[in-house]
Amino acid sequence: MALLVAIYARYSSVLQDACSIEDQIRLCRAYAESKGWEVAAVYIDKEMSGQSAARPDYQRMLRDSKAGAFDIVLAEAIDRLS
Repeated sequence: MALLVAIYARYSSVLQDACSIEDQIRLCRAYAESKGWEVAAVYIDKEMSGQSAARPDYQRMLRDSKAGAFDIVLAEAIDRLS
């Protein structure tokens, strides 16, 4: 059985390109596919700083994780999570 993966993508300010989200997701999907993993969910926070965990989709991802909705979280870079 393939691992179930959650993808998390974020950019932090209006000064950044919103296309960054699509690029992050595309890279994560390609990586998951190369490993034979199944993408179970995608979580996105736009214009949200990583300094705070009070990001709506980040919090939803944590709740879904506790509920066992996926096995691992995949992000384009660690700074997308923190």
